[in-house]
Amino acid sequence: MFVQKPYSLNSQIIMPSAPLQPFVHHYWVMRAQGNEMGMSIMPTGCMKWMFHRGTPFAINGVLDTSKVATICGQYMQAAHVNIVGDADLIFVFFRPYAMKMITDIPCHLFEDDNIDMEDLEQPDFALLKRMVLDSQDALAAIRIIEDFLLRRLADRGESVYLRQLMTACRQIDLHPDISLNSLSDTACLSERQLRRVFLDYMGMSPKQMIRTKRCYLASKMMQQLTEYDFSEIINHLGFTDHSHLYKEFKIFAGMSPSDYLRHLSDIRQHNLIRGYRAYHD
Repeated sequence: MFVQKPYSLNSQIIMPSAPLQPFVHHYWVMRAQGNEMGMSIMPTGCMKWMFHRGTPFAINGVLDTSKVATICGQYMQAAHVNIVGDADLIFVFFRPYAMKMITDIPCHLFEDDNIDMEDLEQPDFALLKRMVLDSQDALAAIRIIEDFLLRRLADRGESVYLRQLMTACRQIDLHPDISLNSLSDTACLSERQLRRVFLDYMGMSPKQMIRTKRCYLASKMMQQLTEYDFSEIINHLGFTDHSHLYKEFKIFAGMSPSDYLRHLSDIRQHNLIRGYRAYHD
């Protein structure tokens, strides 16, 4: 994340209600006022909803002011965003497997893209967009979002794959170097079935999810480092050597591990670390 001109930023993490905790990780409300701000946003392995109640921002140099309420698919590498003017955003961070259960659309169709809710051609999503953007404040918007999610989940019932996907995600978090064979055994699915279900529900293959989570965990471990020694990260997360870590992390983050440490230093100097971690934790 880098700052180009003076601005002010406020962010707040809001946890979902108990019935939605298996599906929603957290909400993040972010407001920024000023001339211009840029961020490098890393993949998390989770799909998101993003509501722009202020000025939309450009993604990878492309600004589409019509996209003010979008479903954010799985990105396979870091995306660069630029905010110009005043931003007022609400993010909904879903569990990796949750989006298909809400939209009933295969998640791989959203890969590397932000799809406007009206383009889904589902009238209730178009209504949700209008209600959230017109709501009095962020808390009122989140109440609208929660009511919508509870209705959608109740209408569709529990997916037959929910427990298996929850187990698979938990195993990847606990064992980021897990093999596809072990993950398949844990989920009680053949490797072919596992790939199909992951693409359908999570928008990426099991191998892509493991790589994303491993680099994501590496970025979290780097936040605790005080010097440029990545040996513990390499050993703990199953990278073969420094070259392997460098190559994978450069694709994931758009910068080398050393550049990422300098990047963290810049964030702390500008008091952005809380907002940054809200996005990635």
